Amino acid sequence: MSENSAENDLCRATALLEQGHREDGLQALSSILVNYGDWLKTADGRVVYEAVQVQRAFSLMHLQRNLEAKPLLEEATRFELDADVRRDVHCHLGRCYHELAFYTLAREQFEQANALGISEEWEAVFHYYYGYTLYELKEFQRAKREFILCLQSGPSGPEATLRYSMLAATSRKLGEPSEAASFEERAKSLKR
Repeated sequence: MSENSAENDLCRATALLEQGHREDGLQALSSILVNYGDWLKTADGRVVYEAVQVQRAFSLMHLQRNLEAKPLLEEATRFELDADVRRDVHCHLGRCYHELAFYTLAREQFEQANALGISEEWEAVFHYYYGYTLYELKEFQRAKREFILCLQSGPSGPEATLRYSMLAATSRKLGEPSEAASFEERAKSLKR
């Protein structure tokens, strides 16, 4: 009884998230933990528990509740996950650490995600935040490479003005004033 009910509740919660009802979906996921807590601790319930925790973590990140997402994402790195979900966990945790200014930890997560291969939908966001993390760690040459890859990844992700602004800042740090000025001009032209 618990297994089917928990899986049905998980499907309903996931549907809410997919429809953009993040708060409602997050509440539904939290309810699963309360309503099926004992069963989720069993070997049979483990898969549902892990799916609930991963979805909760991703939802909290989308809601920019990084401090709440952090322990869930850290826990999820220890789950037995498919490679694509594992990659997304590392991407989210890298972004979470970046937002919390834990740049060394962020770099480690981004490197793990990169080793698994970045999905097309994540590329622009991944390269931007990985580059920004490297910038904060004063690894300017590597940061510049990531910002260029971010620009080449298409229109999704951060606005082009942000990308060019970070390229300008990185070029200045690398002692490339003419490139910095060129990137700065591109950023300004996009704001007009």
